[in-house]
Amino acid sequence: MGRLLPREGRFFDYFNEHAGHAVLAAELKALLADLSELEARRRNIERHEKQADQITHHTMQLLHQTFITPLDRDEIHQLITTMDDVLDLMEDIAQCLFLYDVRAVTPEAQRLADICVACTEKV
Repeated sequence: MGRLLPREGRFFDYFNEHAGHAVLAAELKALLADLSELEARRRNIERHEKQADQITHHTMQLLHQTFITPLDRDEIHQLITTMDDVLDLMEDIAQCLFLYDVRAVTPEAQRLADICVACTEKV
């Protein structure tokens, strides 16, 4: 019976791995607290975003190759692309801080960074 209904557990592995990169890339709190290391932190966020892009690509390939998926195909697609969008936005923030040579941040921006970090940790 197990061969008739194959279970594909790699989707959840990919979700967990992607979420791990999001947590590692969620350096926004530290980035905004200490702008002196902006370039190094920006590169680190960029590196994690690129790795997450690869995971997204592998997930999409697996989605197209798998006949029976553990979740609805559309839900898998939405979940992984939304997770990737979060990392893209974190990378965009780091790049803007670097490009515009931001020297100080508002308390509101710091609070938003705290919320972003907390959200990625909950995923």
